[in-house]
Amino acid sequence: MKRQLFFSILILLSFIMKAQQNDTVFLRLNKVATVHKYQFVHAFEGNEDTCLLELKKFNKNSDVIFHRTDMGCIGWNNTEERFYTYYNDQLQALEIRRDNLPYAKSLFEYDDLNDPIKIATHYSETDDTLVSVNEYFRNSKNRMDSTIARRKNNLGEQSQIKNVYRYDKRKNLVQEYTTDESGTPLSMVSYERLSDGKMKSKAITIYGDNPSFKQIYYEYDQNGRVFSTVDSQNRKQLFFYKKNGLINNMLTYNGNGALEVEFLFNYTYHE
Repeated sequence: MKRQLFFSILILLSFIMKAQQNDTVFLRLNKVATVHKYQFVHAFEGNEDTCLLELKKFNKNSDVIFHRTDMGCIGWNNTEERFYTYYNDQLQALEIRRDNLPYAKSLFEYDDLNDPIKIATHYSETDDTLVSVNEYFRNSKNRMDSTIARRKNNLGEQSQIKNVYRYDKRKNLVQEYTTDESGTPLSMVSYERLSDGKMKSKAITIYGDNPSFKQIYYEYDQNGRVFSTVDSQNRKQLFFYKKNGLINNMLTYNGNGALEVEFLFNYTYHE
């Protein structure tokens, strides 16, 4: 099923990207204006070049307002740019351009709790609009219990995605379970926690025609920052930080322990 495959790719990419980003707290404390993320491939013998993989720009509230990714750094001849528009600290519009051409634009509507209750996305190439109407359910302690997104396109075709959340006694999220309109599972993410609530491990299961499983284990330094991650294929990442708490560089090793790729981060700051 194409929808399940597309959903699977989005889930895996989102977790990979989240593992490689700075904590929002440190972005805000340091008044970061831009983040340049460079890629240096150590696996290429004699390589002396870095490639600008990502550029992010932030407003003074530390909200991302621009994000450019150059897929040429990883062997694909594509670029993607994302433009974010805010009003009263809420994301109102997201415009995506691919290879300098319009791809999609999303408009957001919110309820009184600042949850996006409606997202309308127009795709330029197909001239199609996908409208997602979202419902949010909270338990007696006001924690998110589940969400339902009902989606409809120009042809009237409808689909539904439901997310259910579970917490431990310390109010930490320990599981996210996603199903489609028929109740068929799409994904499950489980979190194992340390005594202080930090992540010990994360397990990502994708169901459907292209099932997959990935587990990531975390270690922390004396300042409580992620020092290393190791996944179920024995691929490892090491994180090194600047004095201000922002990531300086990150080393990525393959399953055989060989250094493959290094990511280097440069910053500019708001006055």
